[in-house]
Amino acid sequence: MRGRGRSIAASVLLGVALLAALVAANVFASKSRQAWDLTRYGNNTLAPQSVLAARNLTSDLHVIGLFRPTQPGDQAETEALIALYAQQSSRVHYRSANVDTDVADVKSYNVTEADTVVLDYNGKTQLLLPGSQTEQDFTSALLKLESSRVPMVCWAVGDGERELSDVSKSTGYSSVESLLTRNNFAHRDLILSRVNAIPSDCDELVILDPTTPIGDKPVAAVDAYLAAGGRLLVAAEPWAKDPKSTAALNAVLKPYVVAFSGALVVEADPSRAAVQDPTNPVVINYGHSPITSDVQGIQSFYPRSTAITGTPPAGTTAAHLAVTTSGAYGIPQVRQDVTKKQAGDASGPFTLMETLEQSSSGSSKTRIVLVGTEAFAENATLPPNNGGANLELALASFQWLAGEDALIALPPKPARALPLVLTQQDQSNLIFITAVRRRGFGFL
Repeated sequence: MRGRGRSIAASVLLGVALLAALVAANVFASKSRQAWDLTRYGNNTLAPQSVLAARNLTSDLHVIGLFRPTQPGDQAETEALIALYAQQSSRVHYRSANVDTDVADVKSYNVTEADTVVLDYNGKTQLLLPGSQTEQDFTSALLKLESSRVPMVCWAVGDGERELSDVSKSTGYSSVESLLTRNNFAHRDLILSRVNAIPSDCDELVILDPTTPIGDKPVAAVDAYLAAGGRLLVAAEPWAKDPKSTAALNAVLKPYVVAFSGALVVEADPSRAAVQDPTNPVVINYGHSPITSDVQGIQSFYPRSTAITGTPPAGTTAAHLAVTTSGAYGIPQVRQDVTKKQAGDASGPFTLMETLEQSSSGSSKTRIVLVGTEAFAENATLPPNNGGANLELALASFQWLAGEDALIALPPKPARALPLVLTQQDQSNLIFITAVRRRGFGFL
């Protein structure tokens, strides 16, 4: 009996010790923000860069998810990701809203698409559009909001170029002006014909389809700007009214051995063209680049496009972002019937969008984005007038030219399972129940 009594006493002491340990674990769990991620690739854990970006917040970050409840899409996954940032900083505050009824936020933040996530921090905002709401996108946006740098986009005017202030529903570029403003870019007009040198505050220069030649002095100024590590977005059009205008753009590009052909590109594959419009090629698969990382498989449009030709020299890195099918053809001269290939038409495939990067004489690298159509980001091609990836490609082009791709480099992760969100009390109860129900402690 004494042995049995000692055994019971030992079991009681063991139970008391276990209960004390469980109480301590519950106290720790109630005060700790620690979480365990048992997925193979750490899918539910933020990268160190993301953790640092969240913890570096010095003011409240207001995150607003403007979703459409009838089309939930990826809302749950996006909100789960935001919750991971909130775990790292009490300054992250999230609320969801109906994009169709929350008129105030939609108007205030100039939201044009459902399922947009707004980040509002110290009077600056970043909009994460559908398809651009990964951890890399979120952390990149945080870093830009925390940065005091505001890239300056100098927009060439005076030679018939498209203007940012044009609100025309078809050919205007006011949607791009809004895009720049709400994504922490400054912009100003630059009368190219009056400059002998591109101003030093121009972080990037845009020359969008001048209808008259830009002149020898501006060409020389742009060449010098690029040679010193400048950044340029340039677009042309087919069948230019004044061929000398295309020739002037090609003079700027001559050091890089690329040019705009000037021929109209016609896409013969109906599955790769807009409905009943073969002069509006559609691209779904893109070349590898930070600009295209979030739009693979999403269609983009290139209405009234010309081809980018040439092979850059050694030392220049080229990426063909948008390319037609091999069935496309290029029509060099104006004609009425474009639906059938004729003798003298060039054969595809054709490059419609390309980037160039080259080491410069300065400390930075020269970067150029070439697009074969001035309609690539006009109002008619962007939301709400049109869907597709053109908006994301336009924004990513400005960001790449500004060097903002270097803000963050996170390794890709496979699709992640949504984490189970537990309150601190839930975690405490789970620890207690799991331990008590285990057999072998003498309780059950």
